[in-house]
Amino acid sequence: MTDIPQRYRRLGKYELHQLLGEGAMGIVWKAYDTVLRRYVALKLLSASFRKTKDMQERFLREARAAGAIQHANIVTVYDLGESEGQLYIAMELVEGRDLSDMIALRDPLALERKLDITIEVLAGLHFAHQRGVIHRDVKPSNVRVMPDGRIKIMDFGIARLQKADATGSGAIVGTPTYMAPEQITNGAITPATDVFSVGCLLYELLCYQRPFEAESVHGVLYQVLTTEPRPLRTVAPSIPAALERVVAKAMNKVPHERYESAGQMMSTLQQIRAALSGADEEATQPLGRWTPLPRPMLKLITHASIRARLAVLGALAAVVVLLLYAPGPQGEQPGAVAATPPAPIPPAGGSGGLAAPPTPPNAAPVSLAVSSRRDSALAARDRAIAAGAQKNSVPSLLLAESMLETSDRALQRGDQSLALRGYVESAQRYAQAREEARAMEREAQHMIQRVTPVVQALPAGRAAANAGVFLSRAESLLHEQDFTLAKVAAQSAEQIGIEAGIAPPSTQPPDTRSAIDVLLDDLGRALSSQRIANLRVLYPGLTEDERRSWDAFFREWNQITAKFTMEDFKTQGATATGNVRAMFQYVPARGGAPRVDRRRFAMRFEKKDVGWRLAAVTELK
Repeated sequence: MTDIPQRYRRLGKYELHQLLGEGAMGIVWKAYDTVLRRYVALKLLSASFRKTKDMQERFLREARAAGAIQHANIVTVYDLGESEGQLYIAMELVEGRDLSDMIALRDPLALERKLDITIEVLAGLHFAHQRGVIHRDVKPSNVRVMPDGRIKIMDFGIARLQKADATGSGAIVGTPTYMAPEQITNGAITPATDVFSVGCLLYELLCYQRPFEAESVHGVLYQVLTTEPRPLRTVAPSIPAALERVVAKAMNKVPHERYESAGQMMSTLQQIRAALSGADEEATQPLGRWTPLPRPMLKLITHASIRARLAVLGALAAVVVLLLYAPGPQGEQPGAVAATPPAPIPPAGGSGGLAAPPTPPNAAPVSLAVSSRRDSALAARDRAIAAGAQKNSVPSLLLAESMLETSDRALQRGDQSLALRGYVESAQRYAQAREEARAMEREAQHMIQRVTPVVQALPAGRAAANAGVFLSRAESLLHEQDFTLAKVAAQSAEQIGIEAGIAPPSTQPPDTRSAIDVLLDDLGRALSSQRIANLRVLYPGLTEDERRSWDAFFREWNQITAKFTMEDFKTQGATATGNVRAMFQYVPARGGAPRVDRRRFAMRFEKKDVGWRLAAVTELK
């Protein structure tokens, strides 16, 4: 398209000067604001946005929301409106190059620079997400790198307008390579949608290859939905394993398995960036003492639980006390036993640790105390990884990895006192990571144990088959130490049971009597549902005679409500007994006024892995 016929045309207060680009949504001009006397990027929206008054109002509403975002990494929207039947948006004119051009030309960017670009993208997205605006079309061509190195995200809020226009025709909107699975399947659009797109962008920026490629658009969409991209380190072996894990987590196909927010992903990348640039060394130089964490890594703590935060802060307090009384770096003490300097940490599969630099030829011999503490830290690290801390991205493991790497660098500089304290701290953090992983494993186990009776209670059919598949997958993932996904799969099985009318039992408190009271409340709800399957969840040992008796009970009574009161309660170990008064309110199936029926039962309860359950019920006369 030539811009000569349109050049210097006036559109309201704007004078069109130079065509900058065009696409499915319209064209972009370099225009001159004759009132404020400045150049702007003027986007002229295509005629499809003017089809109905409702669509125009939607356009103005979305554009205003995008225009309300003022951030250093987001292109500013100056103005929006309509002139001569043409909808337009006037935006900040940003000089520079699109990131897509830099990727296409394989610009030789340092790894640190690539991380800086991504961190700025995430900073802008996080700011927008906090204000309820989701981009929906994050891709390299929407990231502009300015001459001074800063980046700007373009086209905020516009992708949603395009989607709203295209949904009527069934067209696929967006760039398939960077679209999250939920965009393809018309799922819920959340900040995690943009996180997925940033993961794809970072993947391509690191190795100059797209994560999903095929001969057709539908082939790409199929890959996004069903296949995993090639592991990043098989394409770019020099990439740290920790960074590979960050990209993989961001590109997880399950939205809630990605980073909770763009800010959380940004904090993790900042920690890796600090480790690469030696920010830890800079932080330790002023006092010449051990500082366990670079400043950017402290942001990681804000995404941990309160218990994890307290544990980390307690450890840091202990370090401060240690520094107040510990001597500074000094030479080798007389009589110290020398040992061979330890080899650098090998980049073991999935370790994520950066290998220590080569030992200088004139380095002093490493004392036996330092060598043994380093061995202890590495052993603790192995135990944490074996417990599943690395596979489940436990926060304490990332902290421990940073401490260990910084200690290795201190040792290479000859500062053995600094290294010794770091190895001690990293061993403690690895032990904490191991416990956190074990806690995640216990949660997944409990969820599977809770869901199992719900699945078993489902009548034969499609729902039971689907729930069984999810439950089997949960057990397989648990065996593979993927605790988070195991919990998700178990929850999916539970949801199928709920949709089929099978209610999962309530969470029971630790106190035995209180737990039995919760169980009796669940029993009342199960009777109200008039479903044998719900009874079987609470009463696994339900016999065939009892089942027939309950069936007759449900045929004769409708609109049942039941209240149970415990009497003569006794407990011994994992068994409890008691007499229970029951009051049933119901409407006879043959019609009539509501009635009340009072009965007494002797009940025996047993404690299972998932809590207390009914073991036997006998009616008392």
